[in-house]
Amino acid sequence: MLELTPLAEDDVRRYLTAVGPAVPAPGTVHVVHRRSGGNPLYLRALASAGGTPDDAPASAALRSAVRAALAALPGETVGLLTVAAVLGEEVRPGLLAAVAERPEDEVHRALDDAVHAGVLTTVPGSPGRRRFVHAVVRDGIYADLAPSDREALHRRVAEAWEATVGVDDTSAGVVAGHWLRASADTDALARAAAWARRASAAATRSLAFEEAATFLRTALDAAERAGWDGADRAALLVEVAGTEFRAGRFAEGLAHAVTASETADGPDRADLLVAAALAVHDVAAPGFPPAAIALCERALAEPEVAASPAVRARLLAQMASSHADAGRLGTSSQLAATALELAEGAGDPEAVLDAVRARMKVSVDALPPEERLRLGLLAIEHAAATRQPLVELWGAKWRIDAALETGDLATTEEELARISALARRTGLPLVRWHDLRLRASVAALVGRFPEALALNEQARDLGARELAQDMSTAGMSGAFLLQHALITGDPEFWDDDALQLLDLAGDIPIVLVTRALVAFLRGDRDDAQVRYEELRRRLAEPDFAASSGVPTSLVPLVEAFEDPATAEVLAGLIAAHPLAAGGAGVYGCGATAGLLGRLAVVRGALDEAVAHLGTALDVDTGTGARPALVHDRTGLAGALLRRARPGDLPRAGALARAARQEALRLGMPGPARTAAQLADAAGAAGRAADPLTVREREIAGLVAAALTNRQIAEQLVLSERTVESHVRNILTKLGAANRTEIAVLTSARG
Repeated sequence: MLELTPLAEDDVRRYLTAVGPAVPAPGTVHVVHRRSGGNPLYLRALASAGGTPDDAPASAALRSAVRAALAALPGETVGLLTVAAVLGEEVRPGLLAAVAERPEDEVHRALDDAVHAGVLTTVPGSPGRRRFVHAVVRDGIYADLAPSDREALHRRVAEAWEATVGVDDTSAGVVAGHWLRASADTDALARAAAWARRASAAATRSLAFEEAATFLRTALDAAERAGWDGADRAALLVEVAGTEFRAGRFAEGLAHAVTASETADGPDRADLLVAAALAVHDVAAPGFPPAAIALCERALAEPEVAASPAVRARLLAQMASSHADAGRLGTSSQLAATALELAEGAGDPEAVLDAVRARMKVSVDALPPEERLRLGLLAIEHAAATRQPLVELWGAKWRIDAALETGDLATTEEELARISALARRTGLPLVRWHDLRLRASVAALVGRFPEALALNEQARDLGARELAQDMSTAGMSGAFLLQHALITGDPEFWDDDALQLLDLAGDIPIVLVTRALVAFLRGDRDDAQVRYEELRRRLAEPDFAASSGVPTSLVPLVEAFEDPATAEVLAGLIAAHPLAAGGAGVYGCGATAGLLGRLAVVRGALDEAVAHLGTALDVDTGTGARPALVHDRTGLAGALLRRARPGDLPRAGALARAARQEALRLGMPGPARTAAQLADAAGAAGRAADPLTVREREIAGLVAAALTNRQIAEQLVLSERTVESHVRNILTKLGAANRTEIAVLTSARG
């Protein structure tokens, strides 16, 4: 007898294509192949249901095929297989015996018969356990059950699992599913909800937040069908909200938090209102700040909350963070300061960390670098003790910001590695996104542009797929592209997707500045100037001027429109927070001294500009910020060229040539062109300012080297009289009194 092997996945694809109205999707082909096991009989039954796996159990053709496979088996065995189908695709003989109320040895014999008939198969590596040979066989048997029989069997399975097998964390979700399918009575639904919550708690401990959210949605479905209300329902809604937030479903999480707050009742009302208010946070999307603030205000109105400094601190911190997201920095700063004072007085680490996070959202440098390094370590230690991965993320980010500010790249790399490890360990979308963003920023800081662009694209893709409800994820990737265009002088990096997102964003300060910068980069100078004039007026508003990124982002526009008055305002704002490097999470930037130097050029304060840009050159050399060094050199070359003191022109030329070479190596076409123009200008200015001929410059250099006329004559193969004549001409042209002054002037001119 010829034994036919199962059909391969390609065979299934060809068959479904031949019999179906359209080419099947790859996912459908894979599922149909898995469920049919490549068995032509079952494949035909699935195809008759349209090839859609969800429709397969109801297919008459499938039921007929399964009945044919069972026809040769005794009725008792078929009865056991009916119970087994309710258990699932895998059969556990002990549990099956308990549910069917049959002796285990009898069950084993019946299962062996089913294996011989090709209905069941053994489970590799699990002696005594069996599973259905194909998923569609189990589905067909299950579909043949009357609804009331099916519900009764699910109840018996759940009861047997609880009483005979024992439920642990790994099986709690399965038992919840059986109770949910058992019947609509209140007891079954309550038990379904309880087991689903236990399964969710276990998944949360394992940092499987997506799985935890799925279990909690099951619990919520059961609870609502059971008619839960008041405190019980509110507590479950809060759990669902927190888990959905961690899984990246922010809108659903916030909606459940709002419902929980509206539902909370009874003696635990205050606790539930607080939990609902804190369930979702730090989401930058329209509608989130006002909803979060309203939740906090409702909780703060409770007398019990007013009497607890630590709880009040956490709620005020949440409000501060939400006001910051909405661009109301003055209000946010006041709330955050109050929250931190309360939290420190209460000695509650959770409240302290919440308040610090809110303060740093207002301004990343709201606290000294040493304090941020300390608080970051506190957050990391607290996260390890309480298993809160997002707290560890915030702590590492604080330390990265502080380390960059002081030029400590060793700590920066250490904390980047921590976040990457956290992303791998937890798989949380928010942590993975921050990992990509931070690494993109630091790669850009040191000039690894291809790596930085690739990481930014990965972050943008992850945000679109798993964090789409938070507009800031896409906004950050767009901000990266804008900064890259400004740094490299290549406007093509600002793409249409980012432009469309900018149109959808609200009128928060950094968005208004970005729109002006985009117009400038795209060559629409008139539109850029109109927008710039509005920005100049708004700098008088404290919230606007203090908004993160606004002063530094305005520098290119101030230069473009040669605005010394605004340059002075910005210089004051930027000088108040000096840093060696920054831009973590957006786009790595060099020392703020470079920006101060560029603003000093606009103001005409050239000595100040040269000093600032010289400082920036030293700092950026130390941190390895190669793109910033290009801008430092071109800025300093331009300042020296304008100042044009003795020795300035040769130095300007050397700086411009070095900047051009580095810009070409890194791929910065804009600065490369600027540097080439500066080098040419320095050369032309130097030639125009130098009265000496080539031979006279050569002799002046030898005079400066302390050679006598005879020594110069011997070295240049000239007569001593000719050298004397040249020296007299040099003295006259330079206005020098003697050979010593020739040396001084020659040295000053380079």
